[in-house]
Amino acid sequence: MSGVTDNALTTAETDSLQTRKFDAAIFDLGGVMTEPLFRNRHDIDPQYMNLVAFFLNDFRDHYHLPTGAHDLHLLETGHLSDEEFFDRMCKRYADAGNEPVDARVAQKIIFGRGMVASSAMADAVRQVRGGGYKTALLTNISRDGDSMWRALIPVDDLFDVVVDSSRVGLRKPDPRIYQLTCERLGVAPERCLFVDDLACNVEAAAQLGMHVIQCLDPVSVADDVVRLLLGHPAAQEV
Repeated sequence: MSGVTDNALTTAETDSLQTRKFDAAIFDLGGVMTEPLFRNRHDIDPQYMNLVAFFLNDFRDHYHLPTGAHDLHLLETGHLSDEEFFDRMCKRYADAGNEPVDARVAQKIIFGRGMVASSAMADAVRQVRGGGYKTALLTNISRDGDSMWRALIPVDDLFDVVVDSSRVGLRKPDPRIYQLTCERLGVAPERCLFVDDLACNVEAAAQLGMHVIQCLDPVSVADDVVRLLLGHPAAQEV
């Protein structure tokens, strides 16, 4: 009797794989696999609020552009170290008429805040991978950030593929980095679910034919991902 049950389950799983809309799911790091970044600024020393605003304005004005020559792009494609980036940013900050800030202090204020892993999203990715989907982490990050984020989440347990912008020399929303990720997964873009917190990255993925989810809250989106791919709430592991 147990053999019949096991065979029935295996057949059901096989049928599910054959009728699935997707083959893979691709996840961003900051704001998806981690809690949202820069959402709470109450702990920033008021004397550095203008500096943080300067950085965020740079981010707003240049991040959405494909891979280019801005310092932010050079940082995320591995051409600048964190220290070089902040040396240059602080010079631009002072040249704009602001009170000079030591580059190492600026680096600590902006990058020293760290990241907090989202346990809900990690659990969701684990369930999705366990359900037969290929998974990838696709992140824009500096080459100096590698050791930090790899200590946050069990990368090898969660992802079949990791594409790090600083290692491949491309960054979101450049279409080429999405295509590279799909090639490494061995799947077509239209067979992928893509989850990211930034609208420009989501829009670029959608233009390639991916099904997309913009993540504003990792906990709720973790549930959305599991419901979409596995057909049950994230909390209900089967």
